[in-house]
Amino acid sequence: MEAHSNVQDMSLIESKLAYIKAWQSLPEYGITYFRIKMSNSKTEELMGVASNRVIRMNLNSGDSLKTWRYNTLRSWHVNWEVENVILDFDTEKVTFSSMECSCKTIHEYIGGYIFLSMRSTEKNQSLNEEMFHKLTGGWHE
Repeated sequence: MEAHSNVQDMSLIESKLAYIKAWQSLPEYGITYFRIKMSNSKTEELMGVASNRVIRMNLNSGDSLKTWRYNTLRSWHVNWEVENVILDFDTEKVTFSSMECSCKTIHEYIGGYIFLSMRSTEKNQSLNEEMFHKLTGGWHE
């Protein structure tokens, strides 16, 4: 009843927009989850990739084990020979393999989010395609 009273005076479009806004305010909104194994570990875990951070999580409980912000990420790349993603942060190096998808997918997510964070809020800013491909491509020339 309470939920209905919050939207009863809204139009259909307004209530849909209110729903989307509420959904976007959830703490887990915008996080993409990947099943991974950390290097030298036999235990599967979750790696959450969000717009501003990477989160290592317990696969069974969903509890956050460690969070790293992109502003502390010095570099990241994929070792194609062994299919590992390597994230080099200020304080540590994190190496893991993906259990369900190509490591390139995780690399593209991280690169895409970093690319978006570098863009200005100016609407007329031109797209730097070269930088986009460099950040999401998985290899450097």
